[in-house]
Parts: sequence; C-alpha cells; structure tokens
Amino acid sequence: MNEQAESKSETAKLVDKKRIAICGGTLGRENRYYVRGQVVDVGITEEMRDDSRWDLLNGLFEGQEKEITPFLDYGLEPVRKPILVAEIWDESDVLVHQSPEIKGDEGGFFFHEFTKPLPPGKYIFQIRFRKLDSYRQFTKDIAYLNQKGKSEISGQSLIGKGKLRILPENFNGYVTTSDIDQTYLATDIHSNKGKLSTLFETPQQKLPLPGMPALYREIRLATEDSPLCFISASPHFFRRTLLSTIQSHSITTESLHLKYLEGTIKGIVEKFWDSVTHPAKFITDGILGSMERIRKFAGASFQSLFDQMSYKLTILLRDRLYLPTNAKEILIGDNTESDYLIFILYQYILCGKMQGKELEDYLYRLNFLGRDAITRDAARIIRELGEENRNIHGDLNSVSLVLINKTVHGPDQEEMHWNIQSALPAGIDPFKQKEIHPYILTEGAPGFAVVLQDNGILDTSAVFRIVAEMAGEWMEGKVIDSTALMEWIQNLTLPGDYQNEKDLILEGLKKALKKEEIS
Repeated sequence: MNEQAESKSETAKLVDKKRIAICGGTLGRENRYYVRGQVVDVGITEEMRDDSRWDLLNGLFEGQEKEITPFLDYGLEPVRKPILVAEIWDESDVLVHQSPEIKGDEGGFFFHEFTKPLPPGKYIFQIRFRKLDSYRQFTKDIAYLNQKGKSEISGQSLIGKGKLRILPENFNGYVTTSDIDQTYLATDIHSNKGKLSTLFETPQQKLPLPGMPALYREIRLATEDSPLCFISASPHFFRRTLLSTIQSHSITTESLHLKYLEGTIKGIVEKFWDSVTHPAKFITDGILGSMERIRKFAGASFQSLFDQMSYKLTILLRDRLYLPTNAKEILIGDNTESDYLIFILYQYILCGKMQGKELEDYLYRLNFLGRDAITRDAARIIRELGEENRNIHGDLNSVSLVLINKTVHGPDQEEMHWNIQSALPAGIDPFKQKEIHPYILTEGAPGFAVVLQDNGILDTSAVFRIVAEMAGEWMEGKVIDSTALMEWIQNLTLPGDYQNEKDLILEGLKKALKKEEIS
C-alpha cells in the first residue's frame, strides 16, 4: 500500500511548466470576427510532457476534464505581454488565414479582430507563441530556465486552439445567448457556503437545472444548427471547468464569456489612485464634487465585482457587432439578479430609443435593487457600443424572444414589473411598446419549451423529449419522479395565451406516464 502511495505521489509531482493559451470559442460573420484568450503557465507532471495527450481546445491534459476545478486554475501564472500569431484552419486542415503579431496585455489576455472576408463555416484557430514584450517576464523565464535547464516553456510554438464559427452576412436565423448560474446550472449563489463551494466543484459535480441541456440541444436541432453563446459573471479562472462541464452535458457552444475579475480589482485601485493624486481634478470639480465622484466610483466598482449590469450589457452589445444584421436573438436568463432589466436595456439601446449623452447619464445614475452598478467609464463604453451597432445595423432590435427562469430566490412577476418601471426613465414602458420584446417569466426548461413551441421554434416532440430528460434528475436535493414532473408542468407560470400549449403537454405527459414511456 505504501509503495502504491509513493508511486502515485511521484507520478503526481510537478516537474516543469507548460505554456498554454486558454481560448474557448468565437462567433463572427463573414466580414468581421475575432480571436481571444489568455496565455498562462501551468505546472505539469512527467506524464504531462506528452503533447499528443493535450486537448488544446479546452487547455486540459487527458483525464483532467473530470477533476479540474476553478480553485486549481486560480493559481495559474499569467504570461505577461506575450506576442502571438493566430492561424485560421478550415475543416480540411488547410491554413486559410494568418494574423499579424498579436500583443497580449500584462495579464496574458489577447484579442485580435479580423476584417479579411472569410467564407461562412466552422474553423479552428491556432495560437502560436512567438516571443515576449515584457522584460520582467523575460527575466522570469530566464531565471526558471537557468534553474531547470531544458523546459517545456522554451520549446513550444503551438500553445492553444479555439473554435471559430463564421455566419453568412445574410444569415437570418436564431442566435441563442444564455446566462449560466440559475439558468443552466443549479449553482448555489445565494449563500457564502454555496459561492465558496463552486470553487471546488469538478465538472461532474456541477449539476444542470433539469431539462436545460436538452433544451439547448433541441433549439440547435430545430433551427438548423443555430449558434449558442454563454455569458456568465463568473471569474475568468472558471473557464476550463465550465468548458468541460458544458462538454460533459453534450452541449455545443460557440463562445463562453467570463468576467476578468483581477482586471476589475486592478481598475478600481488605479482609478481611485488617479482620482486622489491629481490636484487639478479637485480644483475643477471642487472638494465636495471630487469626493462624491470618488465615492460613486468606489461604490460602483466594488459592486461590479458581484453585479452583472455593465458587464453583461457590454458583452451583449460587443457580440452584436459580430452578428449579421438580420440575426434573431433568443436571450435566456433568470430572476435572481438583473438579467431581466439588462435584456430590456439592450433592446432600447439597439433600436436607438436610448442613446447619446442621455443614455450615458441615465446609466451612470442608475440604481437597481439598491445598488450603483455602472461607473462613468462603463456608461461611456456602453453608449459608444450602442452607437457603433446602430451605424452597422441601423436602429434595429435583433431580439426576438426573452426567457427568464423563475426561481424561488428571485422576485415574482409583480415585483419584477415594479423593479423595471422604477429603474427605467419616466414615460418608458417596455410592456406597451411594439419594438420591445419584454421577458416571459416561467419555471425552467418546461416553461421555456412551451414558449418556444408557441413561437414556432420547437415542435411538440421536442418539448416531450425535454420533459422526458428531466425524469430522474436532481432538483434542490430531490429526485424528480413522475408526480413531481406532473406538478411542475401543472404549476408553470405562463401568460394566458400559452395555456393551450401547456394543456397539450400535460395531456401528452399523462399518456406517456401511463404507458411508462417516462419513468
């Protein structure tokens, strides 16, 4: 027994570092698309020197997809200011395009936008490491190499891969964008214990909300392989874990957006220091004005570590730049935070009903659920993104449908309505304007499926497949049996015009249970 333990310990011992680029995927259109990611150094064992056993699409060594956790990735070493080249390869393994040199930032993050036309299709982009633009990182590498001698970080070129999907400019199909926590995954984000436990959960321990993986698959199947994008306010070091989680649920996704938490913290410190060390600003604004601005910024920035308002609104608007003009968006979120307001503001900005200085000032003063969540800088960026979108697509609202998961942790329909009306400027009512598609609040995958069926996106058989997959799943510590499934469908919160579809599903479910087709 001791010999086995010693052998296992020896095998698991870290002997070197490997430089990798963690990328995820990207969705773009023929004339505008991008690649992004982060370059980091990861500790490796002797066994992990075998390059053939690395999956560079998710940045993991063979077998790690079952044991990776965000906590393990929190300590990854960012590579400062890497200089990279991105190569785009088609499905026949033919190199079709190569970028100029891409310079990463101090956190190892890189981004490069392409405007060279690329035919619609699915591609793989490869990230190749060229050199460093940081003397500090260079000396760190030299010191490590002097200590180790030969190392994996000195001989690598190909360090990462990602999926790139290009939509035709005349694409008029659906693009689904979904939140993750309490929308797709049953994450306990309402207690400190729950928030802490997410750091240590492996992909297999991250449970989906019943029926949601099937819902994503059925939407793609019914809409000719329409894209799916995830947006989460989880920190960036959740990426490898979430990519593995999504893959383990047999879900295909085009992109995964996560928040750069350390960058937010760094921004707070730099902005605060800049505010208190420039006397000219105190002279211009006066002491009281300057102190109020500092208080506002500090409060909003600190809150932005936890809130989603400016982050998600920015990501939605930025992603819209890379979508074809006539793409139709399905937005999926939940009622625990601010998704339902974000999705409404997004539509107002797209169609130009909120714009310019008025939009910027409104966002800066916005206090939602008792919190200031948007800084002046963030408000300005959102305004600029809105203007850029309208320059490209016109005053067009691309949102076709908004689905909000009704959880026990969030407000009910009446309170949500009041929250929206209180947050929006006087005279604006999204529930009475034809150009705006307000949210539909319902309980999870079954409710979403009924709404999607009524809108002609899913057929009845798809709805039954989604409901059938829920049987035997876990929900808040209980197994969903046939009785619980019937109660779930019977108690669905849906607008009156969806009642016929709901009754149809109930009748079909009763017949299926009698025949023991669902157990």
